[in-house]
Formats: sequence, C-alpha cells, structure tokens
Amino acid sequence: MSEQISGVVDSMDDLDPAEFFSTRRDQVMLAVKITPVFGSLDLGLVMAVVDAANDAGFALVREQPLRDEWLLCVFDAYEDQD
Repeated sequence: MSEQISGVVDSMDDLDPAEFFSTRRDQVMLAVKITPVFGSLDLGLVMAVVDAANDAGFALVREQPLRDEWLLCVFDAYEDQD
C-alpha cells in the first residue's frame, strides 16, 4: 500500500466512481465512513462502493478499520486478460 488514500466516502452523495476508479490507477484506497452510533457500517454504502469499483474494473482486496470512524478499503485493478 504505497499510495495515499484516494478518497473519502461519507455518504452516497460522495461516491464518484469516475473520480475514484480511474483507468490510470492500479490501486485505489477509499475510506468509507463508519456510523458513529454503535460503530456500525452502512452496508448499503459499502455495497455501493464495492459495486462501483467492480463496474470500473477494480476488486476489493483488503479492508481494515482506520481509527474509530473509517473502514479503509483497498481495491486493485483487474489483470488484463489479453
């Protein structure tokens, strides 16, 4: 994980697949907001991020808590099948 965080997703309004999942990147790291009440994830938000990544040619390869309020998601570009 040599790259810095590519973006932060607090809500569905912050999800911009064209900005985050550029074809020029091999890896994308996004911080997805964890709901402060009960420290839970908005599964709809996480699924939207993962679906957007998959549609753009990226796969979720790792996730880990970041501080108490973020889930760090690491996406790698799919390998070319040429």
